[in-house]
Amino acid sequence: MAVEQESNQYPFRINDQYVKDLSFENPNYLMKYGESSKDPEIGVSLENSVAKIDDEHFEVTLNVKAKSDIADKSVFVIEIAYGALVTVAKDLDKEVLESILMVHCPFLMFPHIRQLIENITSAGGFPPLRLDPIDFASLYMSKKKELAANKNSPQ
Repeated sequence: MAVEQESNQYPFRINDQYVKDLSFENPNYLMKYGESSKDPEIGVSLENSVAKIDDEHFEVTLNVKAKSDIADKSVFVIEIAYGALVTVAKDLDKEVLESILMVHCPFLMFPHIRQLIENITSAGGFPPLRLDPIDFASLYMSKKKELAANKNSPQ
């Protein structure tokens, strides 16, 4: 007895991933050979966004900025916008759709942008910058709570 399998059994598919924008600045590379005995301070920010293309297609973008400073001087700055073209099943519940686009897709994209950042900082002459894993579900939930609180607060 043959078992037929649906060709698209998942509610979404990442069709493609790509670098949308990339900037790496290395203005004070030679500082690492200087007298400074201070360890660099590294700050990282991450933001994700979604753009609707049509009812079934979305572009999910992860924007990461990492900056390294020593004694108030910029050592390096890296900014990456990393995108994915996503196809979703028709007529998904709004909560499911948001979860796919704001949690599941960024989770699947993150290892790729993380590897890019490691490679670029290494090619810039620094130890590879290894970003810690990101809990996209917690980020999504806190953003939802923040939006709900702002909506309910008197203006």
